[in-house]
Amino acid sequence: MADTTTFDHFSDVTDLDGIEAGCWRLLQAAVQDKSCGWRLPVLATCSNGEVRQRTLVLRKVDAPGRRIFVHTDVRSPKYNSIRSNPNVSWLFYDAVRQVQLQLTGFATVHTDDDVADGIWRDEAESSLRGFLAPFVPGSVRPEPESNLPNSIRQSIPDRRQLSAARDNFAVISCLVATADWLLLQADGNLRARFRYEGGATSTADWLAP
Repeated sequence: MADTTTFDHFSDVTDLDGIEAGCWRLLQAAVQDKSCGWRLPVLATCSNGEVRQRTLVLRKVDAPGRRIFVHTDVRSPKYNSIRSNPNVSWLFYDAVRQVQLQLTGFATVHTDDDVADGIWRDEAESSLRGFLAPFVPGSVRPEPESNLPNSIRQSIPDRRQLSAARDNFAVISCLVATADWLLLQADGNLRARFRYEGGATSTADWLAP
């Protein structure tokens, strides 16, 4: 069987409703719990025929609205990729609980609205200092580059110093369309899929692993 810590969110792995609720509970817990594997999902985007993946930090979860949130630099490739093609896929894996979650959905980028302002306001300064990066993320440099100004490489900037970074900050929100849950067990894996329409569950099905 899976590690007993799995059952803090999935107490009955034969109950589809309970599994779905457990997925959203664990997503919400991952926002604050740095030890949770679901805190660091992989986001896949596709633009101009090119598929890209990257690991991000889960920043906020709206379980009733079936939305998840991360933030990014407006100069990064994924910003323009999502603007041109909002269809995205996410992969979450918690090695302790032996639980994988794949989400698909429709992403929106936020820069100058209440969504972006709210997450900017609530984030710790240490999580925002990367937006002071002087160079475009992914640009070629002649030597190893931390992409942090020299003045803050050994310190955390205050809100006054961070004000210059706000223009580089964007939030990616994703309205979830499907959730594919997989529990790894020595005596046989279990898999379920949930589909959403307008934030409400439309179907819940068991799948063959």
